[in-house]
Amino acid sequence: MRKYRFIVLVTVLALALMSGMVAATGRYGGIWKDALGSNPPHLDPVFATDTTSAEVGYQLFETLIGLDPDGEIMPLLAESWDVEDGGTRFVFNLRKGVKFHASTEGGTPTANGGREVTAHDWVWTFNYICSPETNSPRAYFVDMIVGYDDYMSGKASSLAGVRAIDDYTLEIETTYPFAPFVQVLTYNTFVVLPKEDVEKWGTADFNFHPVGTGPFKFESWAQDEKVVLSRNENYWAKDEEGNQLPYLDGIEFRIIVDQTIEFTEYKLGNIYQTYVDDPYYEEAKSGDVGVFYERPQMGTYYYGFNVETEPFNDKRVRQAFNYAINREALIDLVLEGRASPAKGVLPPGMFGYSQDLAGYEYNPAKAKALLKEAGYGSGIEVTLQYNTHAGHKRIAEALQAQFAQVGIKINLHNVDWGVHLDTTERGEVPFFRMGWVVDYPDPDNFLYVLLHGDNIGPQGNYSRFNNDKFNSLTQGARLEGDQEKRRNLYQLAEQIVVDEAPWLFIYHYVDHTLIRDFARGYELPAFGQYTNKFTKVWLDQ
Repeated sequence: MRKYRFIVLVTVLALALMSGMVAATGRYGGIWKDALGSNPPHLDPVFATDTTSAEVGYQLFETLIGLDPDGEIMPLLAESWDVEDGGTRFVFNLRKGVKFHASTEGGTPTANGGREVTAHDWVWTFNYICSPETNSPRAYFVDMIVGYDDYMSGKASSLAGVRAIDDYTLEIETTYPFAPFVQVLTYNTFVVLPKEDVEKWGTADFNFHPVGTGPFKFESWAQDEKVVLSRNENYWAKDEEGNQLPYLDGIEFRIIVDQTIEFTEYKLGNIYQTYVDDPYYEEAKSGDVGVFYERPQMGTYYYGFNVETEPFNDKRVRQAFNYAINREALIDLVLEGRASPAKGVLPPGMFGYSQDLAGYEYNPAKAKALLKEAGYGSGIEVTLQYNTHAGHKRIAEALQAQFAQVGIKINLHNVDWGVHLDTTERGEVPFFRMGWVVDYPDPDNFLYVLLHGDNIGPQGNYSRFNNDKFNSLTQGARLEGDQEKRRNLYQLAEQIVVDEAPWLFIYHYVDHTLIRDFARGYELPAFGQYTNKFTKVWLDQ
């Protein structure tokens, strides 16, 4: 098997020896200037399901439990927690002194007045997220909480399983011992929100006036241009020497959809970080234009088939598409070896990943035979929709050429990210580009969330795949407490997905980013750059 090259955390070269690089205390001041590849669809975390929205959201909002740069769970707004009653009762000891943002939008007072967060706020927030009126697309991540079904159906007025024991003790009870429950609570939907501000603006407008507890607070959002955040002067965290965090005065996220423009702006010093892709990879790696980081990312790049629409309602067509592409050649020629070919859904490093999974080899003859068997012996023409990005375009064009060799004509159609997400969620697109980066480190987040029949549409199953045996296996894995039995259930389920082929399995991600050499305190998280919080980042200039 071909080996693909990864640099776990590249490079500071001699930069680690530069003056100030290892300073114990950061320097206050300055605006971090960054870029987003598209306008965020949602800044309200209750509705955000994409990495662009989350990249901003991680600065504004906070969960009970966080993830460290290596993807391990860590205390955040809960200082500690206990798991009791066989894994069905979770008691969270809340951090004292955490306050909601006192002002937003250039100093306009918030409704909450910067008050302290208590367990009662968490009770209200969980009820708000899970309310059928709110209709959060990620509420079902916690559908194992006691009373969830009754609350969603209108039989109950609140979640029975979420209670405030006192001001600083929160209790959550689940109906069964769901193994990754604590990991689920690290997901960026399950943050604490101020009731006053949500009710002041209403569900629709809170998206444009977000208020949280994070190190930065919202100032302004010029659609398709810029999102501006300012320092939260009342943030609860301090550095190792007891100095107030964060160090930065604020963050500016410019929306730059063109990769060439973004890299040019980076080199001009107008932004301080850029995601690196071809044709700038070698230049970025050289060390001449900043500090380069690269590490494998727990995620999967795929093309989805809407299995309810022709021609993709025929499994033979979906299988033919999978046999038609040469993943290794694509990775070598377009990505310069910076990925690993996907045999299925789960990425390497994920619990349940199997090296023995029977995927699809490159077999053009098999692809042609399956198309002929399905009634497309004279060829087939379809349109691939992808969100605007130079990297997505290069991959699409490379695969377009490979498909042509077996009689598949691919027309390419690019749209902006918001439109792409909305139309695929609604099932309007037969063939679409998509990717998934782990929300919480468990196969449940991939297999159940993305492919279970209950999650068709905005909840994650954009392919509209619905297989009874697969549904039973993934649902059973959620109920199983034995980890080895869970592993087996997920591996059986993934093989069904591979056989049924609701996706064109392409590759697993590697994350690479470039930052200016005067930035300090930056770490590239295991889950990807979009999960990075700028709490301890400072500017040495």
